[in-house]
Amino acid sequence: MEKVGSVDYFDGAKRRLYFFVERENFVEEEGFYKVVSGDKIFYIFVTSLSEQPLEPDVGSRYSPAGFDFDFGERFLLYGQASVLLEYRKEGNSKIVGYKTIPRHGSGIYELEESDFDILQLPKLDFAHVRSGSQKLETKVGFEKDAYVTHWLVSGWTNSGKTNSTKILLGVTLKGDGNSPFAGGIVIDPHGEYYRDLKAFNTPNDTRIVHLTMSPDSSDENEKALHIPLNILTPTDLCEVKDFASETQIPFMWACWKLHRNLNLNGPSGSEDEVLAQKEILEKAKNWIDMILNCDTSLLMRALPDYGQQSKGDAIIGAVKRRVRGIIREDSDVWLEEYYPLIEDVIEGTTKGRWYVLDVSRISDDTTKLLSSLFSYKLFNAYKKASLSDRKAWESYKPAGVLIEEAHNYLSQEESSKGNTIAKIAKEGRKFKVFTIVVEQDPSGIDQRVLKQIHNKITLQLIPKDARALTETTPYMGELVDKIPYYEKGEGVFVSTGSFNFALPVKFPHIAEWLDTNSELCKKCSTKKTFSSDKVCAGCQGKKKREDIRSMM
Repeated sequence: MEKVGSVDYFDGAKRRLYFFVERENFVEEEGFYKVVSGDKIFYIFVTSLSEQPLEPDVGSRYSPAGFDFDFGERFLLYGQASVLLEYRKEGNSKIVGYKTIPRHGSGIYELEESDFDILQLPKLDFAHVRSGSQKLETKVGFEKDAYVTHWLVSGWTNSGKTNSTKILLGVTLKGDGNSPFAGGIVIDPHGEYYRDLKAFNTPNDTRIVHLTMSPDSSDENEKALHIPLNILTPTDLCEVKDFASETQIPFMWACWKLHRNLNLNGPSGSEDEVLAQKEILEKAKNWIDMILNCDTSLLMRALPDYGQQSKGDAIIGAVKRRVRGIIREDSDVWLEEYYPLIEDVIEGTTKGRWYVLDVSRISDDTTKLLSSLFSYKLFNAYKKASLSDRKAWESYKPAGVLIEEAHNYLSQEESSKGNTIAKIAKEGRKFKVFTIVVEQDPSGIDQRVLKQIHNKITLQLIPKDARALTETTPYMGELVDKIPYYEKGEGVFVSTGSFNFALPVKFPHIAEWLDTNSELCKKCSTKKTFSSDKVCAGCQGKKKREDIRSMM
């Protein structure tokens, strides 16, 4: 190599370039080198493998002497995107580092399997690196912990964003082979996720559960989506309807407290109050039943403060109408009797299980209410454990909340209300709770939330939305102008803190990804499986039936 200059640190267009050279135990002198390979010329900055990366305070001095940009190789320093590079020259010298993709195309040099061990880089399991229309087998270094932090998957209609998100979930479900990286809940507005991802389930290992209005009785991992009304609070209802803060919300809390006290301590107060309270217990199994099934005069007798107000009947009537609008629209979802579904979801999540809430047949208001309810209960359980039972919390798998059509929860207006999902996006990481945000129009999401998201996958977007992302996404540069022309499944991946560049990627179809990442059953050698014991669901089921027969 011909040395053409020296540098301590180089920042080209806010992009840090680090290259490492290794020749047995000898490290060349640090600096810029000119490498000639046939008709290609590369300018490479060389530093020791022990310095990954250089400290930012080293300085920005460099000598441009000897640089000749007439060859058109300036894109190596100011390129539009980056991939990992391996360039092997004659002999046993190895150069490993980052390389920008050429504007007009040229050779792409990929890391080999052994290089991941040398550089201690895990593999990126969810997509291929891309150069133009060419799909590469390059795998990108990506830390395990980076999978369980906030994600944004954005893309226009038919860009492949749901398919890409399924693959991200597949990575967490597959985990390290023995157990998933994380558990959590998926708010599924179109009933799409479980159908593909149930491939991870076996008779001996449930990794994903389908909560639906119409469970398939032949699938033991499909459960009825029924929620007991008595676990709702006025705060939950305020997530989906506007209630007057000075009149209607206090009335709902008064009903909630009264019914709770009646169940704990029985009726009390004046003779008329006691009679009214006994009648309420006969008519209502929870505080929402109390509002819906007890007439206004009975409620005013049981809550004399409202009976004495001149507008008490108007307040009660308005609350009745709003609550009825929320509950009656999807009455099949709600149960009067207690059912520990949410407790089961929280416990399963801590062990790395995902729960798909299929809301495809549920109204928007009920969907929003369920999303808020499950998210709040999950976040609160993790937060409470981290503060009061640290040892248990440390054993929990990280918890994810996946939401599509995220603007319904994370717009500036919704975020300013302090809803639970916005709170998780801002505070969740310190309690091991993260979000996977899927959105067609990222400009509709609160900028304060976007700044908290480290992992961003940007598929095809219209120019206006692509440009809006640059305010919270580094390294995009001129790629913004290319995003509107991507084909389905093509995108840019930026992981702030994992690597300092924007990476062009191509997502396979979920069926292809599942086939590639599963293994042949060691018993039948025909079907594929994700089971840690390498035995497919059919063979596991056969073994279980044989065990049952042997006990009879």
